[in-house]
Amino acid sequence: MKRFKLHRPLLLSIAVTLFACASNAMAGSCVVVDSKLDTLNFGASLASSTLTIPADTPNGTVVYQDTVQSTAHIWSCSKTSMFGILMNPKLGTASGTETLFPLGKSGLSYRVWFAALHRYQSAPQAIPPNTSYGFGANSVRLEIVKTGELASKVNIDAGYLGSLQDDDLILKKLNLMNPIVLNAASCETPSVPVAMGDDYQLHEFREAGAKPRTVRFDIALNQCQTGIKKVTYSLKANTPVIDATKGIVALNAGSTAKGIGLQVMNEAGQPIAFDTTYPFDAFNTTGLNFKIPLSAAYYRLGNEELSAGSANTEVTFIVNYL
Repeated sequence: MKRFKLHRPLLLSIAVTLFACASNAMAGSCVVVDSKLDTLNFGASLASSTLTIPADTPNGTVVYQDTVQSTAHIWSCSKTSMFGILMNPKLGTASGTETLFPLGKSGLSYRVWFAALHRYQSAPQAIPPNTSYGFGANSVRLEIVKTGELASKVNIDAGYLGSLQDDDLILKKLNLMNPIVLNAASCETPSVPVAMGDDYQLHEFREAGAKPRTVRFDIALNQCQTGIKKVTYSLKANTPVIDATKGIVALNAGSTAKGIGLQVMNEAGQPIAFDTTYPFDAFNTTGLNFKIPLSAAYYRLGNEELSAGSANTEVTFIVNYL
């Protein structure tokens, strides 16, 4: 019998920077009836704070939002026109019914909710001629959304995001007043090889469920940075799961032993269920280095013939920084 190894994918908590400037125009025949250019400035609260976003935050999560008041507009278009948000091309592209606009390659996007229109406004789409298009004064909400893997370093300047316009008639300009600053907020967590021992005897595994010995080990959280308020962890099996609730997995394909699996437990010997999130209660915001104590044991399976051989497996340890 040999050992198993815990692998931890690099998961970072993160803190943000945003935006640039551009001018775009589309040909058209839309004219003002009762309207003037409305400049909306978002992100005033970012001047005195940073935004922390764990890298494992689910895509689609709103990580920041700000609401401002806007004016009314009435305009006329004599031909079919293209109405919607034309984004700053320096940040990326969006078209059709898309309502999420990328912020470069940061893993973040923005969208805009117009209360007067009762919707997130899409990129420009064709609308028919009308002598009296318009909507009233109301609130407009900018949302920053996680839409992909977060870049480790992000530098998107404050400035122009895009415009709400109908053809070349600009109704509202959307600006970010302050950059969103993203800084890494994580702990160093190395992979952990766990030596399970190589002096087991077959008679120790005579009965189903037998666990001859328990081996203790620690998951290290080193050099934890400021900005982390809470740590949780979970285990993901890299080999077939025998019993998810009891934390038992099969040996890997290279192992030659038969009739045993491996069980992962906490310090007290209670099973760690796979794909289940556990809080690390010993974490505090003033410390730098921590250890999550766990244990493991070879486990006799009752449905296979028992034979000696090498017994290795791997488990992925996932840390969430909140």
